[in-house]
Amino acid sequence: MRTPIRKGLDTVADTWTLHPDYRTPPVPTGGRLTPGPWRHPDGGQVMNGTYERLRPGRQVEVVAIWYGYALTRWQGPSMPRFSSPLVSAWNPVLAQGLRADPETPAPYLDDLWCDRWIAGALLYGRKPYGAFTLPAGEALRWFGKSGGTGLVYRAETLASRDRAGLIRVVAGTVETYAHLFDVDALIADYRNALPAELAEPQVEALSAHRSGSPALRYVLNEDAEASFRRAPLSVRGLTLGYPPRETAARILAEAASE
Repeated sequence: MRTPIRKGLDTVADTWTLHPDYRTPPVPTGGRLTPGPWRHPDGGQVMNGTYERLRPGRQVEVVAIWYGYALTRWQGPSMPRFSSPLVSAWNPVLAQGLRADPETPAPYLDDLWCDRWIAGALLYGRKPYGAFTLPAGEALRWFGKSGGTGLVYRAETLASRDRAGLIRVVAGTVETYAHLFDVDALIADYRNALPAELAEPQVEALSAHRSGSPALRYVLNEDAEASFRRAPLSVRGLTLGYPPRETAARILAEAASE
């Protein structure tokens, strides 16, 4: 679906494309929240989903909208070869509880909403790796459901007074990166999107991960989480199911700030 979008009283002249995604949070019911300013120009229909538009210089702008409210809006280089059902613009938004500003209404209902979302996304194949914290009873039910899903997890009981009764879980799929993703397409996109001196370290890291898996690399290793934090951005973003275009934009921004 391609449609111009109106934000408040300002009409965006460029054409946006809606990308349907089952991760899109449902709209609230019962009239408890007034819809936000992002509307379809024909009849003022409230927008809900992720939208993209082409920008100059082979850039793509992406906005994630919930019930008319923009939760995130970013721009990254075009990377047309790579796609994956495990990668979505919603993954970083819903896993981190992102919103455009602290006053923006959002679907997050409580402090553990994002943790519950990550737990469900892992179970139902919506992201390949993640960490979440849940009450012991909920965590135990998650362990039971994870059998036969191809997930491996590591869990620890949190001992601090303010987190007593909670269990932290780190989980990832056993399938290899080469099986989960079209690594060659992603490598070609990075080489096309970034200067060679920035692309090659990312490309080398992605290539080195082909035969490994999120579970082997970042769950079962003794220093798994520390190793994940040290991994290049392209690997971390892919492992979390984040859009490579957003990751590439971050790589460029970090290089420009050095």
